Amino acid sequence: MGLLLTVIIFLVSIQPVYAKPHEEPLQRIVLTLLAPKIQEQINRYYKDKLTVSPTFSPFLGGTNLDVEYHPSHIDVHVKTIPYVGPHLDVGMDSMRFRIDNTGTVMVLEYKHIRDYELPPNWQHIIKTSFNLRVR
Repeated sequence: MGLLLTVIIFLVSIQPVYAKPHEEPLQRIVLTLLAPKIQEQINRYYKDKLTVSPTFSPFLGGTNLDVEYHPSHIDVHVKTIPYVGPHLDVGMDSMRFRIDNTGTVMVLEYKHIRDYELPPNWQHIIKTSFNLRVR
């Protein structure tokens, strides 16, 4: 009887774990909708540098978002740190998008800010003409 009561108390006390919502819900929505375009820009930049395409984590940190709302469009500035494998940072990138009132997304700018050096066991993914170093 005591064991059953202990199990019931344990099950009732378990709290569900949720992803923390972004500070601004509208910013989270914008970032969620832009995720494919952000990944597309990352793929485009790193295709000549690495044999695998890095990814990014929109809601786990490493991605900053600034949103400016205008009557005819929304301008979004994203700064992200793409990674490979078990979250090995390969660089820092900045991109700007414009979303018009019809939902069309335009890439305004892509800037590679910084490279990060990969550990020795991941050097094999670097294309020979590119050297991933901190700048």
